[in-house]
Amino acid sequence: MRSTRSITFTTGAALLALAAGFYAPLGQGQGNAPPASPTNPNPTHETVSEGLSDTAITTKVKASLLDQKDLSSAHIHVRTRQGVVRLTGSVPTTKERQMATEVAKGVSGVTSVENHLGVHKS
Repeated sequence: MRSTRSITFTTGAALLALAAGFYAPLGQGQGNAPPASPTNPNPTHETVSEGLSDTAITTKVKASLLDQKDLSSAHIHVRTRQGVVRLTGSVPTTKERQMATEVAKGVSGVTSVENHLGVHKS
């Protein structure tokens, strides 16, 4: 009985730590975001549809990057806010850096692309 409680407690503590580790990065980098209010509980997006639209754009950009056979997209991270796509991470060549920008610009709903990709040969 005691070992069952110990296992349950350890499992619960591990899940709690995992959840805390997952949600902690979500709050970073939002120092300029407006505070939440009763009318806008998610101040990073004006509306729910905007948040869903940004998520859809991010998904489309990631899929488009993966479809490019001449592009090493494993280390490219994509974030979208109000249609502005931000690319971070690294690629092996400047040609691939430029290609990532062009691919992202070609996705419907993208208003502009901020390319912060570094060029690092593996």
